[in-house]
Amino acid sequence: MYKLELHCHNREVSACATASARELVDAYRAAGYSGVVSTNHINRGTYGGMEDAPWEKKAERFIRGYEALKTAAGRDLDVLLGCEINLSPVEPLPGEYLSRGWMHYYPNDYLVYGVTEKWLFETGDVRRMSLEALSQSVRAAGLLLVHAHPFRCDTVMQDPRYFDGYEVFNGNLRHDSHNDLANAWAEMKRKIKTSGSDYHRSDDPACGGILTDERVRDNGELLRVLREGRYTLLR
Repeated sequence: MYKLELHCHNREVSACATASARELVDAYRAAGYSGVVSTNHINRGTYGGMEDAPWEKKAERFIRGYEALKTAAGRDLDVLLGCEINLSPVEPLPGEYLSRGWMHYYPNDYLVYGVTEKWLFETGDVRRMSLEALSQSVRAAGLLLVHAHPFRCDTVMQDPRYFDGYEVFNGNLRHDSHNDLANAWAEMKRKIKTSGSDYHRSDDPACGGILTDERVRDNGELLRVLREGRYTLLR
């Protein structure tokens, strides 16, 4: 049996993470995982000092963090490319939007599985998309869109038609993700269920992901496993 993490972050990309690529690899190797899906943030924090740069430069920075993780992993772990997208407005909102109840920070986060560098570069700044447009882009590319920790206290539920799945277990110790509610919701909506540790710090537990009979070594196999339900959730 093989363990694959579906939600983790390293500081080379995610501004909210303190664990280095090396620390992440060491933690998951010690916990007996065969691989991880790198789901670093694509949000305002990631690009806080480079908003004036073209998207190509932003995408290159994101990929460098993924490459750092692959280098640290060597042959010890399989590293697959994913991402966690936040659709908060990049620029301050004009008063007309604020008067209609919009906020400067939108708490929802969305995991994308099966990400390719081609999709990342060609799609452009996904933070500027609506959820509907993001869903359409993800599905057109044959990827999967999963609502991360959908029942955290500040999350705003969205139309289930936009999602392929829900993260029904989130292991982050600093948040109550109400995993039982997420699981019930995913069952009711008949969506794919995922699990993730939401690893950010070197002392975070490696406690989430999926257990499979065969080792998942690339995104093509990951997408097939998730769509076909050929896994057990780790939680």
